[in-house]
Amino acid sequence: MKEKSWLKYFFIILIILFIVFSGQHILDGINRNAQETYNIHPYLQNILMIIFYGGIGLLLGLEHLIHEIKKEGTWIMNVPKFLLMGLPSLYFSLAVFISYSNNQFVRNISYPIGILITSNQSFIWVFPLILGYSIITSFYKKIDGSK
Repeated sequence: MKEKSWLKYFFIILIILFIVFSGQHILDGINRNAQETYNIHPYLQNILMIIFYGGIGLLLGLEHLIHEIKKEGTWIMNVPKFLLMGLPSLYFSLAVFISYSNNQFVRNISYPIGILITSNQSFIWVFPLILGYSIITSFYKKIDGSK
């Protein structure tokens, strides 16, 4: 049993490393192209970062989902977790889209993003990870007849 656990986590870290290195390779290519052609793609970079880091978050929560799939019962959503962790993470994950919007309403709700982006953008990439993890772990099975 312990050997399976070691092997499982070894493969998980290998997949995470593959996602990180392949994602960095793709983003380096986009950045190199932007330097050569002066054609910057902030939306493409943001989409890829959400996919890569969100994918890592999903991968980290996959064990929970597999455990829940094996259970009997009806699927339930942990609404507080989804609303209090998932939605704010989605908001900050979409920071680049929100901050570059021409819509005045969207610009008004992006005020917290604007403050954080002007000081440092590196924090933003933790939010897709939290988003992926909170989405996949927000669902569980309730055993019929229990609270």
